[in-house]
Amino acid sequence: MNTDSGGFARRIAQLTRRVSGLATCELRIVFFELNEQERNQAEAGREGVTDHLYLVGDYEAAASIPIGATLACLEADHDLLPTAFYEVLTKNLYKWMRVYDYLDAEEHAEMWMEDLNDQELEASIYRKVDMEIPACIKRHPKTLKYRRARNLLREIQPHTSMARELIQHVLEMDAHGQGHDHAWPSQISEKDVPGIEAWLTDAEYSRPGCLITWYENDAINACFDEEAQHMGENGPCQPNVALPIHLDKPAKELDEEVRRVFDHAGAMLRSLASAAKIVEVIRDLYDEYLREHRVKSGLPAEPSPAGVRDE
Repeated sequence: MNTDSGGFARRIAQLTRRVSGLATCELRIVFFELNEQERNQAEAGREGVTDHLYLVGDYEAAASIPIGATLACLEADHDLLPTAFYEVLTKNLYKWMRVYDYLDAEEHAEMWMEDLNDQELEASIYRKVDMEIPACIKRHPKTLKYRRARNLLREIQPHTSMARELIQHVLEMDAHGQGHDHAWPSQISEKDVPGIEAWLTDAEYSRPGCLITWYENDAINACFDEEAQHMGENGPCQPNVALPIHLDKPAKELDEEVRRVFDHAGAMLRSLASAAKIVEVIRDLYDEYLREHRVKSGLPAEPSPAGVRDE
């Protein structure tokens, strides 16, 4: 992501952390420094101006997670297991990234279906978004929320080693993320950091961290491809994560804030490491599904124009 030419921000350090099997997350330390004109403008409206550090997290491509075959296997083990697993997995992924799944596809489809006539609607991919939602997910979307789903995963005694492995990893992922919420850049106020809104407005390239589909080339994938082609046109592609460090604090408080920020980063990477193990199992099950149905995978090894990656 490029910094603005006015001198508001300059990058002083960069770390690219690759979580194998999931996505490439770039964590950057960004130093916000006002130029002379910006400092004068800010000083006119407040007594003091401070510099800030921010830990910024970006995803350049969405990891593809074709979860349909996995849900079918989990349902064979326990009727509630697919929904409980999906709920806890997505809630934890969402702590660290934007997740694109069937709910986003439904919103996209509803918007475009409003302008279609009956004939166009019949031939449209949009009507398939709802039709393709697995019955195991449709049955319990409102009654099986995160807390109940997590408790259920702790209580269930699955019969297969695959189910036990997935439950173990998703509960580990959940444990790593406890006490942390998604650090959205939009939560940073202009009052706290003058110029932050302009910098975020110029943001580019950051995308959802993952795309959860039922199967490759399904209606969710089609909706994501359409949205990805135009991401950034109606608003900035802001970083997925931004955590502030206020440099004007006393040394002890500053140390605590730095520790808090990097504790968050550590929890994020540990949680995503567990997620990567889950995705590996999901893809193995999907490959088995493809072999059984004699279908060749079309998942790309490099990001497609729409920004989907499979490793």
